[in-house]
Amino acid sequence: MNKKQRQDNWTNYWKSNSTDSCRDGIKAELSELDNFWAETSAMIKENNRILDLCTGKGDVIKQLIKYQSSEDKKVLGHFTGVDLSDIDKTTVEDQFEKYKANVDFRYGINISELPFEAGVFDLITSQFGVEYALGGAVLKEVCRVMDQTGAARFAVHHKESALVTVAKEEIKHIDLLLAKDGYFDSVNTLIPIFSKLRNPANAKKINKDNNATRARERFNNESQKVVKQAENSSVPDLLQNSLRFSRHIFDLAKIKGRSVAKNEYSRYKNELNLSKERLLELITAAMDEADVKKLEEDMLTYGKQITKKEELKNDGKIVAWGIEIS
Repeated sequence: MNKKQRQDNWTNYWKSNSTDSCRDGIKAELSELDNFWAETSAMIKENNRILDLCTGKGDVIKQLIKYQSSEDKKVLGHFTGVDLSDIDKTTVEDQFEKYKANVDFRYGINISELPFEAGVFDLITSQFGVEYALGGAVLKEVCRVMDQTGAARFAVHHKESALVTVAKEEIKHIDLLLAKDGYFDSVNTLIPIFSKLRNPANAKKINKDNNATRARERFNNESQKVVKQAENSSVPDLLQNSLRFSRHIFDLAKIKGRSVAKNEYSRYKNELNLSKERLLELITAAMDEADVKKLEEDMLTYGKQITKKEELKNDGKIVAWGIEIS
C-alpha cells in the first residue's frame, strides 16, 4: 500500500466496527500491559507535555488519565495525540469532555514529519502503532521532539504474541471466505434468486428452477466448510459473523431488492480485504529479539538508549514488548 491507501485503510478502521478481532485481543484480568501504562502514568509530572504517536482514538491517553484520576489526583500534564488516519477529531475529543483542557488530537499526521518544535515533549508514547513505521526518519523525529531529559515508552507488537497468532488465523478465515468459487461467491450467486422472492408468486418457480437448486446446494456446501473451520478455531468470530451476514444479505435482497443487497455485499467484501491488509501489516511490523536489538543500536546514533525492555503478558500470554527509551 502507498501512503494514501494506508491512510484510507486506517481511517476506515477507526471509523467503523472492523471485522478483525485484534482490537479485543489484549483484554485480560492479569495484564502486564495495563501495568506498563500505570507505570508510565506515574512518571508524569505537572506541566509535562505528552505526545502519543499513532493514537487512533486516544486509548493510551485515556489509560494514562484514568490511572491519575483513579487516585483522586488532578490530571497532570497536557496530552497530544497524532495519527495518520483522517477522522473527525471532535468525535474523539468528546470522549474526554472532563479533560478537554488537557488533550488535543491531530489527524492526518505522518509521524516521520511531526509538526512540532524541537524538545517540546517530556514523554512520548505509542501502543501498537509506532512499529508500523519504525525507520530512521521516525526515530530521528522522536528524538528531535523529545526533551533532552525526556523519555519514550512504547508497547509494540511481539512476533510471538497472542495478537500475531490471532492475525494469522484471521487471515486464513478471510482467505477461506473470499476464495474463488468459495463462500462469498456462492452468496453472490444467490442474491438475484432471493431478490425474485420480493414477489411471493415466484417461490414455486424458484423451487422448480434447477439453477436455483444448484446455487443453494453450492451455498450449503460452502457454508459447511465455514462452520467446520469455525468449530476448529480459537477465534471463530469473523466466520460466525460472516455466516450471519449472508442471512442479512438474503433478507435485504427479498425486502429491498438486488441492487441494495449487492451494494452491501460489496461493502462487506471490501472490508474483509482491507482487514486482511491491516493484519498482514501487523504481522510484518511485529518485532522479535533481533529487531529490538537493532532498535537499540539505531537509538545510539541519536544519543538515546533503550533503558528498559520486557515481554508484556496478559493472563500468561505474550502480547507486546514494553520498551523505554531515554
